[in-house]
Amino acid sequence: MRQFGELDTGWLKELQSKFPEIKIVDEKGFVLGEDFKKLWDVYPFQEVVKAFEEAVREGESSATFTEGERTYLLKLSKVGGLIVALKKDITLEVEIEELKRSVVSTLSHEIKTPLTAIKGNAEFLLLYGECSDPDAVREIYEKAGKIESILSGIKNLFSYRVSTFEWVNLRPLTEEVLSSFKKRAEEKGIELLSSLEDVSLPADKVLFQQLLRNLIDNALKFTEQGRVEIELTSEFLRISDTGRGIPKSFLPKIFERFVKGEGSSGSGIGLSVVKEIARFHNWEVKVASEEGKGTVFTVYFQARR
Repeated sequence: MRQFGELDTGWLKELQSKFPEIKIVDEKGFVLGEDFKKLWDVYPFQEVVKAFEEAVREGESSATFTEGERTYLLKLSKVGGLIVALKKDITLEVEIEELKRSVVSTLSHEIKTPLTAIKGNAEFLLLYGECSDPDAVREIYEKAGKIESILSGIKNLFSYRVSTFEWVNLRPLTEEVLSSFKKRAEEKGIELLSSLEDVSLPADKVLFQQLLRNLIDNALKFTEQGRVEIELTSEFLRISDTGRGIPKSFLPKIFERFVKGEGSSGSGIGLSVVKEIARFHNWEVKVASEEGKGTVFTVYFQARR
C-alpha cells in the first residue's frame, strides 16, 4: 500500500474513487492518493493556484472555474496540516443569477421610463405651474426620486463585483440619509440621535445608503416614543430603537423575503434586501430584540468566518 510520508494514502484512493468531488492535498499542493499529482494538475486553472495559496495562508478560500459548459466552485479548508478541497457544480446557480440580472435590468428600464416622466412633470409643476398644494407635488417628486434610487441599488446587486467597489467615506453618506428622516422623526416626536466616525471602506454608495435607509425606516415605523440611534464605527454600523421589539419566535425568519410582522404595512422585502446588500459586501448583519423594549440591528464590516 503506497505511503505518503508517514500517512497511509491507500484509503484516500478508495475515498476519492467513491467521492471524486473531494481531494485531500498537502501543503505543497500534492493530492494524496493521486500518484503525486498536484491540485492544479487535476484542475488546471490559475484561480485554483491562487485559492490554494490563500488556503495555506488563511485557512480557507475558494475558486470558480469553467470546464466545458459547466461552472464549478472549489472550496478549500485547512484541516491540521492538510487542505480539503470540495468541488461543487454551480452551473444552475450561475444561470439563475444571470436570469435574475436580466430580469432586474429589464424591469428597471421599464419602470424608470414612466418614473422619469412623473418626476419631470412634478418638477415642472413646482417650478412653473400653479399648484394649490405644492407640498403634495413636492412629495411626489421626492418619492419618485426615492424609487429611482432603490431601483438603481437593486440593479447594482446584480451588476457589480466586489472588486469594482471604490473606497468611500461612509460618514457623509450616513449623514445624508439621516437628514432625509429628520422631519418624519420630528412629526412622531422621536429623537433621532447619531454618533458617527469617519469610516472609509470599499463599498457601493447607493447600496450602502439603501441598507441604512431600510433599517432606519423600520426603526421609525415600529417606534412610537423614545429614540432611534445610529452609531457608525470602523467595525460596525448599528441602528437601535426603543420600539415595540420583535417576538422571539419571529426573529429567525425576519430576513426572509415577503415575511413581515403583525401590523406591518410594508411588502416584507426590506430586511431581505438589507441582508443581501450586507452579503454582497462580505459584511454580516445581526439582530437583537426584546418585546416592549426595542431592537438593535448591527452590520459588521468584516464578516466573521
